[in-house]
Amino acid sequence: HENGNYVDVLVHLDNTSHENGEIRFLDGSHKQGALEHITQTEDGQGCTPHLPTDEYRLQDSVAVPARRGDVVCFSIHTIHGSHINQTDRARRMIRIGYRDPHNAQTAGQSHGRPGLLVQGYRHRLQGQELLPQT
Repeated sequence: HENGNYVDVLVHLDNTSHENGEIRFLDGSHKQGALEHITQTEDGQGCTPHLPTDEYRLQDSVAVPARRGDVVCFSIHTIHGSHINQTDRARRMIRIGYRDPHNAQTAGQSHGRPGLLVQGYRHRLQGQELLPQT
C-alpha cells in the first residue's frame, strides 16, 4: 500500500491455540514501516509473500490466542504469522482490511482486486455511464 493507513481485522470463528496456530505478532514491528517481502522461491516460482525467516523469527513473536467471537485489530505493518495447524479441525476466521480508498495497493496477492467500500463514495470513472433506472 502507498502508506500505512490500513488496519487489519481478524474475527475469530473458532478458538485458537498453539496447536491450531494462533496468530502471533513481532512486538513493536509496526514501527519499521513497510518491508520488502519475498514473493518467489530461489528457482523463480511464485510463493506466499513472506519476510526472511532468519531475520524475522516466529519464535521471537508474541502469541495472541483468541476465543470464538474475539476480534483482533493490528496495523498492516505489524509482522505477524502463525504456526501450522496441527489438529484435524479448521481454524476459521474472517479477515477484513480497513483502509483509505486512496491508499492503493502497489503489489502483492490482492493487487488489482476491487475492495468493498464501507463508508464514503467512489468517484465515477471518466466516461463511465450510470446504470439506467428501471
